[in-house]
Amino acid sequence: MAFYKALSEKSKTSEARSMAFYKALSEKSKTSEARSMAFNKGLSEKSKIKTSEARSMAFYKGLSEKSKVHGDDFKTR
Repeated sequence: MAFYKALSEKSKTSEARSMAFYKALSEKSKTSEARSMAFNKGLSEKSKIKTSEARSMAFYKGLSEKSKVHGDDFKTR
């Protein structure tokens, strides 16, 4: 009977270790997911900046083209 009791205790310990292992994996997965989300958000922000810069450049290029047609020089004002 002591043998079975020892096996039962060992089984509980093994089960506890397994649960701790899977809990740690779950936490690591959450951390990894958070990192991925932060990375993707960073890419999105970087993309917005590039898009904004492109719009600004297009705007100023448009002004420059417009000034050539109308003879205005907006840069010297």
